Amino acid sequence: MILLGCSKRRQVVWISKCALTAASILLVCLAAKTLLPTGIQAPAVSARDGSLIALNRYLTEKVPDVVLLGSSLTARIREEYFETLRVRNLAIGGGSPLTGLRIILNNRQKLPKVILIETNLLSMGADERLVQRYSTSGHDIFFRPTRFAVAVYENWLHAPASRNEAIAAAARLANGLPREYDNQTYVDRVARGFDQNLSESLQSNINQLAELISSARGLGARVLVFELPYVDQLDQARLVVDTRRLVLSRFNDRDDRLDLAIAKTQLRWPDGLHMDERSAVLVARAIERAVKSPYGEAR
Repeated sequence: MILLGCSKRRQVVWISKCALTAASILLVCLAAKTLLPTGIQAPAVSARDGSLIALNRYLTEKVPDVVLLGSSLTARIREEYFETLRVRNLAIGGGSPLTGLRIILNNRQKLPKVILIETNLLSMGADERLVQRYSTSGHDIFFRPTRFAVAVYENWLHAPASRNEAIAAAARLANGLPREYDNQTYVDRVARGFDQNLSESLQSNINQLAELISSARGLGARVLVFELPYVDQLDQARLVVDTRRLVLSRFNDRDDRLDLAIAKTQLRWPDGLHMDERSAVLVARAIERAVKSPYGEAR
């Protein structure tokens, strides 16, 4: 009995020590997060990781001039492609602009002045798990030591380009010649995938989008929708035609839309759907011009 009692006491002491150690580690992580710079980001291992990093940065850093929302098409337009605007790209690959817009509206103290929403792909609804995760004040209060250590090492080994260097690199791409791709097989595959009737889900999502846009405008944000160019063959695909028709019927005022002036002959889609890097730079510059145009400033 005495031995059994001693064994139980040792177990209690051991469990207490483990609990205290774990609590101490969490407290150190919490304290370290407030002391470490916000500019160092954990490395993304997937497109979704990149979206989550952008969402974290949106909630922890200074409010940007412009927020981009959309699908993987817009996710390709990198923030450093913009010369004068501070842009946060919250587009989610395989996702919906409804997700980002709901997160923005649930964090009203971070409301940007301008919200631009890509309307090419609207058949998907909001990602409820992401909305919940990034709409609460307690999200990501601890930093992840291992991934942060990797980020510090990567920044030390491969320091990211400065803003001026990134702008210069984008300018070199924009001034170069378009690259040619043997992508007909991919275009045909995308066209077959777009040959479907999704009008019901499209209409529902567009109605939700309109309601959210109205709420954002009521809070003082300037909200515009835009469409990214497709390769010519996809312009007649059923999903594209239906989406364009429903979007234009709901957002039919000039003040609703951001029209992009860009030569489509200069754009390329290696996989039949997503733009290559040079094309993304050209579209970023077109967005920047449209946002800062005299007419756009007056809206």
